[in-house]
Amino acid sequence: MFTSRRAACKALLAVAAAACAAPAVADDAAGYPNRPVKVIVTYAPGGANDITARLYAQALSEALGQPFVVENRAGASGIPGTDAAGHARPDGYTLLLGAGGTMTINPGLFKRLPYDPLKTFAPVGLLARSPLVLVVPPSLPVKTMQEFLAYARKQPQGVTFASPGAGTPLHLAGELFSRSAGIEALHVPYKGSTPALNDLMAGRVDMMFDVLGSSMQFVQAGNLRALAVSSPTRSPQLPDVPTVDEEGVKGFDVTSWFGYFAPAGTPQAIIDKLNAAINKAAASPAMRDHLAPMGMVPAGGTPQELRTIVETEKAKWADVMAKAGIEPQ
Repeated sequence: MFTSRRAACKALLAVAAAACAAPAVADDAAGYPNRPVKVIVTYAPGGANDITARLYAQALSEALGQPFVVENRAGASGIPGTDAAGHARPDGYTLLLGAGGTMTINPGLFKRLPYDPLKTFAPVGLLARSPLVLVVPPSLPVKTMQEFLAYARKQPQGVTFASPGAGTPLHLAGELFSRSAGIEALHVPYKGSTPALNDLMAGRVDMMFDVLGSSMQFVQAGNLRALAVSSPTRSPQLPDVPTVDEEGVKGFDVTSWFGYFAPAGTPQAIIDKLNAAINKAAASPAMRDHLAPMGMVPAGGTPQELRTIVETEKAKWADVMAKAGIEPQ
């Protein structure tokens, strides 16, 4: 009898607690934010990803009246930082700067991840996008992508392409391009973009897909030749450079992107408030001007549009890795 009464009391307490908690969530969403918000960035300070996160953090701080504080947790392919953000309390006070590598490539590159990009996270909004640029050394006897493809097909062993490491977005872009264009291309991995670009400019490798922001200075100085950009439309920063699609490799679309994500279960009212602030910031001329030197353009859009990007690219890169024989680590 005593045990039964104790169990009944526990059940009543649980029901009461749940009833009290429901309006608390609504109240929190209505008053959000009422204290600082942490934004986890899984990269070191100073790069395009970190700068983009900070630009939008400042814009959200101004729009919503509370500090949005960037916390850098770099290393291990972004896994620890992403895991920490995904398993934080879903109250809107911890956000993640997610990118293609952590959200769409890691799931196919690693056998075991402590997070699932589509289940652990709620997309908030796309911040910025940038095409990659296909660059070759000036010593290579080609001036257009069509000339490069003809040159590649005449090489008995094919051509070589550099990347900052196996499994990186730039590596996978090269793999996708070589298969889509029907050429033989040997991957040459480096420990970072700087040594890869140095060897490319010296003519030790034949080509590389690079983020626009890092190669643009070398293209403008004549140290590299830009043959095409990887996005469906031309880049405002290189308006005279055609797209890969324009040059005959139809449907080729690879862009670098950054977005804000929240832990799954974050109230929709909070997601909507953050998304509205992101879209307002993305539409501002100031944001466009800040991102332009990095080769990026503001994006914006709905949370569902960001989810669709993750779903589509996750499947695409898994297929590329399987066809390239890249085994999960």
